[in-house]
Amino acid sequence: MHSLDAVPGLTPLQRAVYETDQLNLSLRDSIKLASARMGFFVGQYKYLQERAKIERMLAGDAPDS
Repeated sequence: MHSLDAVPGLTPLQRAVYETDQLNLSLRDSIKLASARMGFFVGQYKYLQERAKIERMLAGDAPDS
C-alpha cells in the first residue's frame, strides 16, 4: 500500500476511493462505502474514473519505491 501523504493534491473523493479500495470489497460495496463517506452518491463511472486517476498518480511514484 502506498502512503497517501506522498501524493500531493488528492481530493477528498480520491482519498476515500483509495482507502476503500484497500479493503478489497466488491465494486458495488466499494461504491456504497465511498458514497457513505462522502455524503453523496458516487456513481460507478465516477468511482472508476477517480481510481484510474489515482493509479496514474501512483505510477508516477513507482520508480522510487
